[in-house]
Amino acid sequence: MNFDMNSCWSRAVELIQANFQLLLIVAAVFLLLPNVAIYMLVPNMQALVDPMADPDVVAAQMEGLIGPLIGGGLFSLAFQLAGYSAMVALMGDNRPTVGQALGTGAKTVPSLFAVTLLFFVMYFLGAMVIIVPISLLAGLAGSAVFGIIGVIPVVLFVAWLAGRVCMAMPVMVLEGTLNPITAITRSFALTKPKQWPIIGFWAIIIIVMIVASLIFTGVFGVIAALAGTGLVSAMILGLASGFTGMVYGMVLCGIAVAMYGQLAGPSEAAIEDTFG
Repeated sequence: MNFDMNSCWSRAVELIQANFQLLLIVAAVFLLLPNVAIYMLVPNMQALVDPMADPDVVAAQMEGLIGPLIGGGLFSLAFQLAGYSAMVALMGDNRPTVGQALGTGAKTVPSLFAVTLLFFVMYFLGAMVIIVPISLLAGLAGSAVFGIIGVIPVVLFVAWLAGRVCMAMPVMVLEGTLNPITAITRSFALTKPKQWPIIGFWAIIIIVMIVASLIFTGVFGVIAALAGTGLVSAMILGLASGFTGMVYGMVLCGIAVAMYGQLAGPSEAAIEDTFG
């Protein structure tokens, strides 16, 4: 098992370039279109995502849309998870056809939902272990400072947990392991030797993506605002959000596959290609 940030990034770029046309199609269908559909089909979506909107007005609108938002959100999440898995499969050493990759993506969706649920359970339990003693200290000291400080270890714990579980999807897709517990256990085993560099690498990637996303969506938010609040504005915001998700999806999947290749070593298919 080995992990090198520079090599991982270089390999991710190579994988994306080698499979770019297929990845672009999958990402457009599974990541771009759902985002556009949400903005086009959900009434007042622009107001819901507007940081300057009146909180009371947003809350009132949310009450009436909570059902459609939850239902549509779950369907969109399942659709996008299938797309992520398909892109991981396309960049793997097994070299599946597009149809096979899409089939793999569809099969992994229930297991990925289970992994997500288990992640939140672990997050909740870990956060409670951190927060409870800090809250008790804050109560005894009569100071809110402890409560504010308590947020820091929770954020660090979430970053650590996400870094340790990050190989669950590649394990499921590339190793054919659909058991969510087995996938999480395998991910923990793969990331253990280099967990801190891996967590740091993901942190850098996510921070850069957040900053770039804020700038990109901010620019298109202004353009959408100039277009008013009608269909054109919704289309602009949906395309901006979808394009960002599409690009980030390809990058994240490429990094995940490259990282898995470093941590797990060459697959049987790669060895056969090398030595015939």
